[in-house]
Amino acid sequence: MSEDFIRYYISGIHFSMLETVQRESGRFEEWELSQGSYFVLSKSYGYRADSMPTHDKLLLKALAKLSVIAETRQPTRVKPSILWARASNIADILTLLSLARGRYYPVMIENNLGQTHGINWGLIAEELEGSWDIVPIDNLGGFISQALTYIDNNPSWLEESGFIPSVYWFTQAQKSCFTAPSILEMGLYWVSLETLAKAHNDNNGLGIKKKDKRVKRFIWDKGYTGEAWDFLDKAIDDWYIARNDAFHEGKEKLSFDLLAKRGKQIRDFTSLVFVEMLPKQEDAGKNEIATRMQKY
Repeated sequence: MSEDFIRYYISGIHFSMLETVQRESGRFEEWELSQGSYFVLSKSYGYRADSMPTHDKLLLKALAKLSVIAETRQPTRVKPSILWARASNIADILTLLSLARGRYYPVMIENNLGQTHGINWGLIAEELEGSWDIVPIDNLGGFISQALTYIDNNPSWLEESGFIPSVYWFTQAQKSCFTAPSILEMGLYWVSLETLAKAHNDNNGLGIKKKDKRVKRFIWDKGYTGEAWDFLDKAIDDWYIARNDAFHEGKEKLSFDLLAKRGKQIRDFTSLVFVEMLPKQEDAGKNEIATRMQKY
């Protein structure tokens, strides 16, 4: 009899935080969470001592020490992802956490299904120094629950709003920050905003042709106005310059310091836009994020 399981090794996340999100959201209770520092591969469920290559054993042992592990021994009970093809519901949780916290959580997936054992890098790097949370940590569980409830109740909204495929570009931007934080990351965040703005433009029959103008109108219509957000107009101009000249043409017109500042700002702002497309955040929280963005 095969010992079926799916095991996620999730890096850069705190066990207590994920455990709290699981409890408060009530959305992925079929997954058993554990601290990787206590994980012993040779004693794990479904361990294949004879058939697992040595390099796989060494990889999993090392990775476990730096991870939170989410495991299910009943894969058929796991709900499929709403956002991603050929993924499980925990991918949705990690995607929404990445939106809420403005950071990317990498995963390695080990599975044993029937007679097939596999290891692969999955969806959703390290918990980088500093905080750029959009949703307060003590509200992450509530955010996840409300967001998935909204998506469940409005299945056509994902594509109509542009959330899909925009969230895919967002995830690629988060990955890319480990290869080119100034250019590639900013360009991909811009594409994410551009995709949302196009959907808004089309849905409302605005007929705006220029992409930067679309983004500005989208942002205006979403309520990012007033003194706290006065800096956005110039920031958008610089994001668009980086997207066109640096990302596409390889020509650098902005200083390194300004690029670094704008990169952090577009990361936070894109996260905020996504979060606010789901449960509405308090204006006070938005203004605090605006203040933080200006101080970069």
